[in-house]
Formats: sequence, structure tokens, C-alpha cells
Amino acid sequence: MNGGFADQLRELEQKRRSKLASKLPSWAEYDIEVPDSLNFQQCSSEVTARYKASLAGEGLRVADLTGGLGADAWAFSLCSQAVWYNERNPALCACVERNFASMGIKNIAFNNFEISPEATDWKQALKGFAPDLIYLDPARRDASGKKIFLLEECSPDVLSLMPLLLEMAPQVMVKVSPMADLTMLRRRLEGVLSALHVVGAEGECKEILCLCSKRPSGEPRVILYENGHSFSGTYGPEEAPGKEKLFFLPSAALTKSGLGPEISTRVFDEELAHFGKFFRIVEDIPFSSSAIKTLGRRYPQAEVTARGVRVSSDELRRRMGLRPGGQIHIFACTIGSERRLVVCSSLTAPAGA
Repeated sequence: MNGGFADQLRELEQKRRSKLASKLPSWAEYDIEVPDSLNFQQCSSEVTARYKASLAGEGLRVADLTGGLGADAWAFSLCSQAVWYNERNPALCACVERNFASMGIKNIAFNNFEISPEATDWKQALKGFAPDLIYLDPARRDASGKKIFLLEECSPDVLSLMPLLLEMAPQVMVKVSPMADLTMLRRRLEGVLSALHVVGAEGECKEILCLCSKRPSGEPRVILYENGHSFSGTYGPEEAPGKEKLFFLPSAALTKSGLGPEISTRVFDEELAHFGKFFRIVEDIPFSSSAIKTLGRRYPQAEVTARGVRVSSDELRRRMGLRPGGQIHIFACTIGSERRLVVCSSLTAPAGA
């Protein structure tokens, strides 16, 4: 009995360490305490934490008002002069302080304030720290645990605090839900929003970061970061005469950013290839019931993806009677205003290269 129970404990510990190594590999060699699995689920990954730290810049004083398990504060500490970490849960704050001590991090001050517009204690302490950048990752669940998306409903209320925060620091960075609407963010943060950073990883849109300043210059920029690459600007449907047109499937982060095209036919773009996948077009025909049956007979084995049409990928595959696998990929999608069935094969090298 005792041996079996000990084995179960070891197995649980191995699983915990495996998850930690996957999300925060630089922490894996240390004996890290995680008080609650929710703390771990909600903390940033090492990739996204380091990206935020790169936006903060070198040698600055950074205040993290919603510290959590400390992944972001840790990343800030690697390049900042000093970090002001705050966590309203005293037990979690004490745990993070022990974790950072074991990692040998010495440029972080730990605080346990409730951040609200009415309270004065945290304001006095933060003013004494004199931050160059203030970072917040407000809680996006209400008291009942339901997810919320509006900035003013999050805790702390970023919109109410923003004027005060920008009096204390030249820049404020706010992490919001990857499901947040970019148009809504521009509207809610009008007059202070300088840039929106859409952060992708592992094929998903992981985070949206709102970078705010007191007097931003020009319209807010949208910057996409994924797989170690970033760009800002707008990609149009430009075509190079004489080059083969390909089918481009954007990543979730690129689609979210609004910087690139939706699913479309276009020529190979080396920079865009970092944020999606190109295929070679075999057939491109209008979407119809008869076309679905024809393609099912013509291609007995293929992968199927449906986007922006009133049918799921599984339902389309069933209607075609296809076996999964092979070198053919059939896309049902909307290009411009027209529904299309685009039959593609894998692209092994850039066209025209």
C-alpha cells in the first residue's frame, strides 16, 4: 500500500514537472512551488513572457500590478533594472517570493496590495518606485467564474485606472483575452493606445497586448509576433505577373491581427510564410452540391478544411465520402464574396524560387 501510494505521488510530481518544463523550461531545474493548478494555467508561457520583456526594453523600472505566478515579472527581471511585483493573494505572493529566491533573482520587490481606483496605499508605494512601464494582466472572470471580455468588467478596472497609471509611468502595457475584438480595444483605449501586439504560438493566438502612452503619435499600430518573427502593416492581394498563384492559409494569430489576407489565392511571400502555410492550387471551382460530389469521386483520399462557409470540415468530408490522409487538401472557403472549393497539394518549395 505504502509503496503504491509513494509511486502515485512520484508520478504526479513527474507530471507536474513535465508541464512546468513545457510551459516555462527555464524554471524546470528549480524546485518551484505552485499553490494551485489555476495559478499555473493562467500564467504566461516563457515565449510570451519573454516577448513582453523585449517590449519593455533594457534597464528600465517595470511594475507588474497583477503578478500571479510571476512568469512575466521573472522575464522582466532578466532585462530590467528593477521590478515591482504585486499580487493581491498573500499566500501566492509569499510563494512567488520563495520561488524567486531559489532562482537567485534579486532585483524584484514584492508587494501585496489590492489594486483599485479608491485605495491609496498601492498608489503611494508605486509612486515611490517610479516605474518606466506598468504592466497589468487583469482577471477576466467574474465572481461566478464566468469569462468576461470588456476591459471595464475586468479586475482591476483598467479603463478607470488608465489616467492615473499614465501619470505614474510613460507607458502602460495591458494583456487582454486573445478573444478580444481589436476594434473594441481601439475604441475603449482611444487617445492612449499606441500599439496592439498580437502574439501567436503553437498555431494559436495566445495573447493580445495593448501598449498605451499619454500622447501616442498617429494611429495605433498592429504588430504580429509568431514563431520568432514579427511585422506590422497591411498585406494586400498583390500578384506578380508570370508567377504561379498559390493558396494561403493564415495562422490563427495572423487572422486575429487583421494584418494579412483571409484565406486567399496569391503569390508566394517569404515573410508571410512565417505566419501561415502555402499550398499549390490544383483546382479552384465554385462551391456547390454537384461540385462536392464531383470532387468526392475525383479524390477518394484527401484532407478537408472548411472555413467561413455553412458546413463543418467533418460534414464536408462525410458528404464527399473521403478517406483522410494523402497529398491532397480540399478547402471550402470564401474568397472575396464568393464561396469556393480549392483543391491543393503540398508546397515543397517556393514558386519561382
